[in-house]
Amino acid sequence: MKRCKPLWALLLAIALTALTLLPVSASEEENLSTLLMGEDLNAYARQTLPSLAGEGGEWLALYLALQEEAYDLSEYAAALAAYFSSEHRLNPVERQRCALAWLAAGGSRETAAEMAKDSIGSQGIMSWIFGLHLLHNGVEMEGYTTASVADTLVSLQLADGGFALSGQYADVDVTAMVLQALAPVKEDYADTIEKGIACLASKQQPDGGFKSYGVSNPESVAQVVIALTALGDDPRTDARFSGDMTEAWKQFRLEDGSYSHIAGGKRNENAGTQVLLALAALSRFDAGKGSLYLLDTPSEELPEISFPAESSKEESIPEESSKEESSSQPPAPAEEEGMSFPRKLVLTVAILLAVASLVYLLIPKRK
Repeated sequence: MKRCKPLWALLLAIALTALTLLPVSASEEENLSTLLMGEDLNAYARQTLPSLAGEGGEWLALYLALQEEAYDLSEYAAALAAYFSSEHRLNPVERQRCALAWLAAGGSRETAAEMAKDSIGSQGIMSWIFGLHLLHNGVEMEGYTTASVADTLVSLQLADGGFALSGQYADVDVTAMVLQALAPVKEDYADTIEKGIACLASKQQPDGGFKSYGVSNPESVAQVVIALTALGDDPRTDARFSGDMTEAWKQFRLEDGSYSHIAGGKRNENAGTQVLLALAALSRFDAGKGSLYLLDTPSEELPEISFPAESSKEESIPEESSKEESSSQPPAPAEEEGMSFPRKLVLTVAILLAVASLVYLLIPKRK
């Protein structure tokens, strides 16, 4: 019986077409952003994010501002203006972070300066860190320059090469955050930065992760990733560290794709948000862009803000928390990372069919 090679050629063409029509698996960053903010990020920016103004929404506002697609953050900016005009009392570091979020939303540098007025150095090392981020973004702070604030940060370096809120021993998160702030002027502080990186490398755990206050957590990994990418180093291949450190945070990822603060813990929004920012930092690094904290959003005419007297809360580091948090907003449902089972099945069948067709077509006909 004659072999019907035209039929097999047709089957091969169908199989290859099926492969091209299969949806591409979403990246980890896309899956996590969908889990935290829903599939329609514009709707999230307009409807949900404004309710988080002054209450922790600044990190997701920063994330949205860094995306190539222009998301409408004007409602968030208006809500942030209303928050500052109310009787809410924020400590200096909180005001600095809100000033960064204001810039991310397209607000003016002059208003950002008013938001963060008299904040630099008034709440320990964290107020020097975020103050330097503001200065790097062109916000003028009376009595301070990038050089003077960077010099002060460098003077706080500990004997082990790292930095901490207090005490004589470095904390991973604080050390990484200082390196993030120094990144735009790294040529002027190369020795300090090298000692800081060496300190972080010495604190890396056998599984590739990091501890803060004695607890392994994904936030610490995220902070180190953000620091290295800001400095122009690839945390996935940096020879000073053991292996790809981005693999380390997978032990904290839950079945739905969210993250816990501790292995085996409950969903923690802060952990998920920081991993998302680290993934964004990796995307920017791969695209040849700068630090996560260098904003290039245009300044716009946004609502005027009246500023109440500031409070004097004790220094804290909200970026790391041992308390399990629950989301104040229910997340939109998201697909599991990668492809669903039906898609995997179709892909497998298509591949097998394509291989069988090629083998049949290529085997010479025996006489």
